[in-house]
Amino acid sequence: MDCQLRFASFPASIYTGVMFALLRATLLAAATVANFATYAWAIELVTIQRDGKETQLAGRLEVEAEDGGVMLLTPDGVLWPLPKEEIISRQADDRPFEPLSADALAKQLAAELPADFRIHKTQNYLICYNTSPAYAQWVGGLFERLNRAFYNYWTRRGAELHPPRFPLVALVFDSKASYDQHARAELGDSASSIIGYFSLKTNRMTMYDLTGVEALGGGGKGTSAARINQILSQPGAERTVATIVHEATHQLAFNSGLQVRYADIPIWVSEGLAIYFETPDLESSKGWRNIGGVNRVNLVNYRKAAQKGTLASLETLLTGDASFRDPSTAPTAYAQAWALNYFLLRTRSDEYIQYLQLQAAQAPLVTVDPAERMKQFRQCFGEDLTELETEFARYMRSVN
Repeated sequence: MDCQLRFASFPASIYTGVMFALLRATLLAAATVANFATYAWAIELVTIQRDGKETQLAGRLEVEAEDGGVMLLTPDGVLWPLPKEEIISRQADDRPFEPLSADALAKQLAAELPADFRIHKTQNYLICYNTSPAYAQWVGGLFERLNRAFYNYWTRRGAELHPPRFPLVALVFDSKASYDQHARAELGDSASSIIGYFSLKTNRMTMYDLTGVEALGGGGKGTSAARINQILSQPGAERTVATIVHEATHQLAFNSGLQVRYADIPIWVSEGLAIYFETPDLESSKGWRNIGGVNRVNLVNYRKAAQKGTLASLETLLTGDASFRDPSTAPTAYAQAWALNYFLLRTRSDEYIQYLQLQAAQAPLVTVDPAERMKQFRQCFGEDLTELETEFARYMRSVN
């Protein structure tokens, strides 16, 4: 393992038009990784100066660079990368680190957001919205169904998950224009082509009211649950809703212990897993009756690439992420990532869970070099990559 601390550009879901927010700040490459897995950790008080303003942050130390830069986790679930140059002072505090309660976080969010925002609380989510209450309730119901399905799916297969330690936050804007204005601070010019995203930094989902999307014939914000379901149950809405579910799956993965924010997780795993869950069952009030069903869009892309001979080798897919970040190769890379996750979960579920546990044990911001990635994969799925690749290709030819 190449122990370098990094703040890099993380996976951009170019194919679905959704991306993780990019972490803009940087720390030095050499770093000491704090005991991030220990939840009851003392608070650190860090005074910083940013944009000419002095601010004191209180949180748990996640990562410390050798030059004094740190990454701090605050009680609202936000990760703060703080380069040495911004830090004025640091002070240890004996108080234990405790996340904000849902009520306390709701109060903080109400103070942060524009005055026209309201908060809809569900069992696990705070839906912050300035659109219709009916749409906020629809989003809350969709996310809660996904939440139940996600935990049921993994726990029944032996994965050890924990409940989210922070209330899960979703920001829902009333229009694409208001969403773009907010998202531009995190996504830059990409915001205009992205309908929703999960931010590794803030731990929040951000999206807008999809019933106003012209292509769906919504003609404006839905005003009732029946109207919302009518619009978003259309075949043309499936990919739009799937995008939101895809990003909400990332939020669950990073808040359940399945994955660690800013750990160097191979993109084929993080994106392929989200694609595996993304297709919603909008007609079922009970949620996803068909988790892991065939993702038709990606199956088509996979087979087109197989016919053209443009699929990456299994070794290339496992050890490198470049093809996911290149718009010319991203559709094939995402399709192949879905296919590999589909194949492994259908044929080697126990080994896949073991592999996820290795990923969950990784520290944030520590680069894992290609050799270590391959070692981890072979540790779980066996040494003979050629045989596995042949079986993978054969299996995908049989999928209907």
